[in-house]
Amino acid sequence: MGETTPVRRRPGRLARLFARTHALLYRFGIGRLLVPRTLLLTTRGRRSGKPRVTPLVYEPEGDTFYVLSVGGTRADWYRNLLAQPEVTVRVGRRRLAAIATPVLDAHEKARILRLCVQRSAWGAERFYRIPRGASDEELLELALQRAVVAVRPRPS
Repeated sequence: MGETTPVRRRPGRLARLFARTHALLYRFGIGRLLVPRTLLLTTRGRRSGKPRVTPLVYEPEGDTFYVLSVGGTRADWYRNLLAQPEVTVRVGRRRLAAIATPVLDAHEKARILRLCVQRSAWGAERFYRIPRGASDEELLELALQRAVVAVRPRPS
């Protein structure tokens, strides 16, 4: 099993500008109105050590937030959390220290992909290339090609 391939190429300038603008609007309480179920993930740059903020769509389950990487394992935020899994998450007005770990089990990833399709079939198809009527076998096959991260509150 090789490296997880990205679903899309690295974001262009326009996409990066949108992400920065979305993060700024989120800080003013407007970002979640534009894209519901969005969190701000703050990682430490793996080379610079500087905080890096990325708005990401999440799937909640209990106290865990699952995020999928559109850029696969090549996304900067994904590579940053591999180097330093201690992150900060902002969901609405709530801010918490968390641990971000890649989900490696294919069956677990397939389950999360199913959640994405159930919540927004259009979004799952558009951004993650998950067909609307995907069977469990198809989701399991797609899970091998997708990068999924579990973000859990850091124990006190």
